[in-house]
Amino acid sequence: MKFMVPIAAALLATHFPTQSSALESCQADETTIVDGTCFIDNKCYEDGDERQSQDSVLSNCQLCDSGQSQTIWSVKSGFSASTAEPPNDCSEIPTDTFQSCTVPEFGWATYSTRTTARMYAMKGAVSGNYVYAAGYLKSNIDIGDDTAVETAEDFTVSGPYTTSDPMGNNAKEISVDLMSYAASDGARENAGGSFGQYEVGIVKIDATSGDPLDVFVYGGQGLDETSGLAALDDMIAISGHFTGNLTVELMDGTSKTIFNSNLMENGMPNQDDQYHPNSKDGAGETGSDDGFVIKADAETGKAEWIVHYPISNKDAQIVGVDMDTDGNVYGSGYKCSTEGGDSIAPKVCDGIIVKFDATDGSVMWETVLSDHGAAFWIKYDASDDALYYTGTTTYGGTSKDSKGHNGCDSESCAVTGRMSASTGDIQWVRTVAGSPRWGVFDQSGDIELASDSDGPFIYVAFDDVGEGGPVSLDSGTSYAGCKDDASGEITPEYEVSTEKQILSSDCPDGTTFVNSTDEEALPSSSAQTGAHCGSRAGSDACLIKFHKYTGLPIWGVDLPPIAGIVPSPDGS
Repeated sequence: MKFMVPIAAALLATHFPTQSSALESCQADETTIVDGTCFIDNKCYEDGDERQSQDSVLSNCQLCDSGQSQTIWSVKSGFSASTAEPPNDCSEIPTDTFQSCTVPEFGWATYSTRTTARMYAMKGAVSGNYVYAAGYLKSNIDIGDDTAVETAEDFTVSGPYTTSDPMGNNAKEISVDLMSYAASDGARENAGGSFGQYEVGIVKIDATSGDPLDVFVYGGQGLDETSGLAALDDMIAISGHFTGNLTVELMDGTSKTIFNSNLMENGMPNQDDQYHPNSKDGAGETGSDDGFVIKADAETGKAEWIVHYPISNKDAQIVGVDMDTDGNVYGSGYKCSTEGGDSIAPKVCDGIIVKFDATDGSVMWETVLSDHGAAFWIKYDASDDALYYTGTTTYGGTSKDSKGHNGCDSESCAVTGRMSASTGDIQWVRTVAGSPRWGVFDQSGDIELASDSDGPFIYVAFDDVGEGGPVSLDSGTSYAGCKDDASGEITPEYEVSTEKQILSSDCPDGTTFVNSTDEEALPSSSAQTGAHCGSRAGSDACLIKFHKYTGLPIWGVDLPPIAGIVPSPDGS
């Protein structure tokens, strides 16, 4: 896993010397500390003295180093630290992370070049020799303006641009004609034009050369926005939300149109109630959207099927999608409602995970996460038919609308979970205090499987966790294990096997299997891994590594905002 981490040691908090009636041994006077000593929490320490717990347990990483600071604990190189009691205050920073201020070289760049249209790229995917970039397209031509000039080449993609050809003298261009709307027909957008001009768009690019190959457009009246994208062999899956109608061309040459369930009597969306997801206000009051999922041919862009899901009277979306080798599609998102359809009543949102049939998109199973405000991203693992997902206990991103969650001891929590891809049953959940204040122009993180050479792990990124200081990753559902029949001691599952989810047959003779749902299962806090987020002041996001079979936290690293994760093939 290659990402940038700060090299400087973290400093947890600032404790200035307080005035006392009698000077301590390390105080030359009330404002001066003797060289080679520290004065922390009204106590004196000499250089090299380690922080101690109330039980005199020494810290592995926090110590007095007057050369760094005489008033707060210094942190050894290679560690991040929390305010937890030693020895659970330290977490090693991975040594295989990419640490550099050098901008990596790139092979090519391909981008849009005309002012007559724009694309907001939201998600990318790679399959075979192709790169797919999904987002939403809009024509900038206002047909309500008498001076506007229509063109059949609204949106153009040009490339590649390379270090040897930075001006793109040899670049290729492809163009697509977009439907142009009168800006007055849709809710006004601050960036210009209206929300009614947005369409769903996918750009296909040759991964080796950077040549633009095609642009797939799925359009309709009203706000149509892309969120999720997955590519596998000759298939792509796209998800998002829409407010009016959305039309796709099917593989047999016919077309299919889906209609939002909240249209006005004239068959049009309410133009005063169109917003990007989670962007109207802090409570997430954002329009009357329905969700959609499209499965399409990766060569032509023609749809195999489109499904109108989820449907709500307030707001709904499939945020992320992934596929299995049989062509089934998995989606993660949310659906919100107001009681009785009252447009001014507070809305209640639930997270959802769903499996769509490969052939026709029918729902094979749906898991409603009533203790979530939204589910974000999802990843299918073919090695053992499992799903991994991320989410939050609050839709709006604050405690204002947070849901009660058994694994969350804070006002709001970001959530990572594993579930069966066959049944939708949840197998483990991990939480961390805080929640992404997500939206179309903010980040909701990502989730990816580690490469085979790395091992049985997943990587998860969340924005806005640990902003107030260190927060533990040892939270969530309990651990299974093997209970010694004589002593009653339970060996946690992560010490029994790291290569699979353990069963009763994995427990040795003389022990009894304890399920993670049993009353005597080991609580998540018992792992005491020390893994945490929030040890670096000013960080916006946290990248976390979990063991995929048990959910055991391995480490957390504070980073700038993260929009996506790409594990390297070599496991770094």
